[in-house]
Amino acid sequence: MKKRVTLMLLVLVALAAPASAQQLFDFLGQANVPNAVGGTLEMYSIMANPAPATTPIPLDFGTYEYTVVVTGLTLDVDGSTQTYSGGTVTIYEDNGTAADYTDVSSFTDGAAILVGDLMVMTRTIFVPGLGSAAGTMDWTGGTRVDDIAPVDQLGWAFLSGISGSNVEPGFSERWDGKIEPQTPIVDVENVLWGNLKAMY
Repeated sequence: MKKRVTLMLLVLVALAAPASAQQLFDFLGQANVPNAVGGTLEMYSIMANPAPATTPIPLDFGTYEYTVVVTGLTLDVDGSTQTYSGGTVTIYEDNGTAADYTDVSSFTDGAAILVGDLMVMTRTIFVPGLGSAAGTMDWTGGTRVDDIAPVDQLGWAFLSGISGSNVEPGFSERWDGKIEPQTPIVDVENVLWGNLKAMY
């Protein structure tokens, strides 16, 4: 009887478990926005452990600081909704210098583990000091790019909320965002009925 109850509980847990966990790179940072078409947007941010979600590739937040940096994103169309193109997104891993907004080079002095092309991005301001950004990107390089299967390197979402509060000196906006694949890139281990029964 005890085995049967335990087995039933395990089956219920297996059925209740989500088919896949959310995967994302979570960042909080500061951005500078261009004043006119042709100017470029830059964003410097620190990545956080996204628990209870997971990062798409394993990262060691206990040993390293991870930063997300966007450079070269060119403003093509201005207005309440702006359109940008041609940017680069880089994730750096650093166990030396802590990132410091008074010295943006401290965000880029680690190993570039993932480098991507941010092909297109829109930035929309709903009311002064509140907006969002959304774009699509592909991973194209970096020391850990091969940790992601080639088919899974394409079509990632770059999303951020935009705020005019808590902005560091020398920056124009605060960005709180994420970079995520369209679907999880690591298969969740399925529990087979035969394997579950074999445990008892």
